[in-house]
Amino acid sequence: MSQFRFKSTLVVLFITLCTVSLSAQTVDQIIAKHIEAMGGTAKLEALKSVRIAAQMKAMNVEIPVTTTIIQNQGFRTETTMQGMTIVQVVNGTTGWMINPLTGQTKATAMPEDAVKPLSGQTDLTGLYNYQAKGYTLKLDGEENLDGARVYKITATLKNGVKQVNYISKDTYYILKIVASLPIEGQNVVTESKQSDFRKIDGITFPFSNEVTTSAMPDMNMLNKIISVEVNPKISPTIFDMPKE
Repeated sequence: MSQFRFKSTLVVLFITLCTVSLSAQTVDQIIAKHIEAMGGTAKLEALKSVRIAAQMKAMNVEIPVTTTIIQNQGFRTETTMQGMTIVQVVNGTTGWMINPLTGQTKATAMPEDAVKPLSGQTDLTGLYNYQAKGYTLKLDGEENLDGARVYKITATLKNGVKQVNYISKDTYYILKIVASLPIEGQNVVTESKQSDFRKIDGITFPFSNEVTTSAMPDMNMLNKIISVEVNPKISPTIFDMPKE
């Protein structure tokens, strides 16, 4: 009897190991096709900076937004509302912002727990080279998303943020991202639906992005990209917090 149990245990262990191996292989195959759809390894390796001009529509108001990113270094957004410009910056592990709409006309440091979940925004290449970035990926099956068949892949990023990616089985573009972000002691869930994919200098960008967040449940934001500059020359000093 004990020998039978031992053999049964080996069979179960073998099946489990095979299942894990096949699952990991399937994830890597999907990610490889996704990377190819986004422009391929060579293009993503060469991507060092972007400058994106967009128009955000919220509550029937159109708001110009400019985003500037240097790969793995910093990102800066400038949002113009009511004739005033809101600036938000993450520079490595620190961040700061200026929000004149709230009377905050001088740069103010952002708390660490607010910067940490935003630090991933400095990565321009997404799921590319995910293992070296310290991400873990898990294939959670397939779903139907607005009529499109998608793979559901959950990524746990190095900063602890969980991100569910819905990858099209046809195009291998990411059609939706659901991210859980710990902000000021609360778990904020943000959903981003991506569409209108276009290639700029051989790299694919979603030119339309519809965002909803549990932090503002009554507000839907639609971002439409106007222009994308790939690898523009950017001075890292734009991420430095002003002293005055």
